[in-house]
Amino acid sequence: MTRIPDAVAVASLDTHRLIVAVPNEGPAEVSCNLPRPVAADVLRQLADSLDSESGRCATALLTGRPCPVHDAPRPREAQQADDRRPTMPLDPSDVRGALDFNAGRADQVLASLRDVLLDVEVPRGPEEALAAARILLEAHARQIAALVDAHYRATRTRWGLTRSTRGLLTGYEGARKIVTAYADGLADEQALAEGAAADQTKP
Repeated sequence: MTRIPDAVAVASLDTHRLIVAVPNEGPAEVSCNLPRPVAADVLRQLADSLDSESGRCATALLTGRPCPVHDAPRPREAQQADDRRPTMPLDPSDVRGALDFNAGRADQVLASLRDVLLDVEVPRGPEEALAAARILLEAHARQIAALVDAHYRATRTRWGLTRSTRGLLTGYEGARKIVTAYADGLADEQALAEGAAADQTKP
């Protein structure tokens, strides 16, 4: 007889950041709206917790729930030691990874900014925060330039180049160049900053 569960929980990416489904047969399915490095780190933390002694005692395995002895909250000193463990600061590649991960979304930059801000466990100093701001603002500026260019093309296709549209089209083209130049400036500043950081790490 097929077992019918008492309740079926429905999860979606509207309410959850990471969903892992492991069916009785077939491969596991993973859905997430986190940057790939962040999702991988979350899964590694889950694997570490399952592989720890606290999750493998007889009580935990039998009930499927945390053991009141082995999974009890640890002393404050142990938790503070974990809080002092070394962590990697926010890297420019993480921000670019977030942009790549959110490519194709309605607002790629907004989704990436959300992911970077939500990743509170990654330490950020002034330089890391400035790098993230440059990368995201550059992407946003290029997004705006593409929108202006789309308006330019749509207007020219619909009305053509006439006395009436020449001024409007010239304005669109000028705005696109200004925004693109701003994005290029941010990219150049970030490239210089990353080059200087790389020089500092050389022996």
